[in-house]
Amino acid sequence: TDVNINTLRTGLPANEQKVLFVTLDVLSGQFTPVDVYDTAGADSKFGKNSQAGRMIKAAVKTNRLVNAQAIALAVDGVRTQKALHTESGDAVLAEDGALIEP
Repeated sequence: TDVNINTLRTGLPANEQKVLFVTLDVLSGQFTPVDVYDTAGADSKFGKNSQAGRMIKAAVKTNRLVNAQAIALAVDGVRTQKALHTESGDAVLAEDGALIEP
């Protein structure tokens, strides 16, 4: 389970803004928004070295109290942003299941 320790800060104004990351991590099948708190959590939901993971890493550097969600954009015919594909259109995966990107 993910725990967001940034929600219970005393003396600070409430962070009522949310950020939604829309990614092309379509092989994850994550087509509904989910909370993301760190790179490891995002990568567990969207795949190793995911766009969502890189986005939350950059967002936390900018504002460590960021309240973010991520979703994969469902686009017909798009399998992933930069993965290598076989002739049949399937993504090439490493032995551990990670996408192979150029």
